[in-house]
Amino acid sequence: MNSKNIKLKLEQNGFKENDLQSAWKNVNHVQTTADIISFIRQAAAGSELVDHDVRIHNAMQKVYGLADWTIPQKKWLKRIENQLISSTVLGPNAEKAFDDNYFFKRHGGYKQIKKIFPENADQIIYVLNENLYV
Repeated sequence: MNSKNIKLKLEQNGFKENDLQSAWKNVNHVQTTADIISFIRQAAAGSELVDHDVRIHNAMQKVYGLADWTIPQKKWLKRIENQLISSTVLGPNAEKAFDDNYFFKRHGGYKQIKKIFPENADQIIYVLNENLYV
């Protein structure tokens, strides 16, 4: 799919070039870039464009379905979901994702996540990355 087709697809779904440029200037650059990349990937794959919050919700549903989580684990998963809503960018591995993000770092980072999810920390990041940026 060429850039002209991608631009047309974005415009057909309500994403005008001026709006994207304005968002780029006014919103966290990393978040905007991640959303644009996600929309381009979706358009290139021929799949329906999905809103940021819906993408996160769908990805988190996959994570919630991975295991029979304890109440403390569910609380942490909700924290992760809330953080993704404000910043969807995750590192390629769990240690980097949880230690590079200020929110998670101040709550103990990867070391704490490994305590909460001893068997699943890496799998959670993998599933989120696979489902957020498909």
